[in-house]
Amino acid sequence: MEPLLGLGFSEEEADAFLGKAFGWTHTPYWGEGKAKVMADCNTVVKILDFLRELGLSNSDLLIVLKKFPEVLGCKLEEELRSNALILNRTWGISGNSLQRLLLRNPKVLGYNVDCRGDCMAQCTRCWVRF
Repeated sequence: MEPLLGLGFSEEEADAFLGKAFGWTHTPYWGEGKAKVMADCNTVVKILDFLRELGLSNSDLLIVLKKFPEVLGCKLEEELRSNALILNRTWGISGNSLQRLLLRNPKVLGYNVDCRGDCMAQCTRCWVRF
């Protein structure tokens, strides 16, 4: 919780974000597939650091986390880093363009399904929305 408090979130906001990120609060993003796990401070710090590596400032993180707190529960390598690479290599989105995209639609970092129009009923995590 400390890393979120350091960004200026209240304890209630931090608890709500962590609940959504780690499966304690139901969200459409996870559906029924997220196991309840304890929030890990080291994981949260690593994800926040990664988001900063993408060029997001602390004030940008406030916006991103309010829109997509589940990002804190995503897998750093398999989802977040991988999706940043996909955005760069496939779509040519990096730097300032990536920062603006993440402020508008941070959920793109958590997409892990590409149904290519043949619906797999995991729409909240599907690239087709992009």
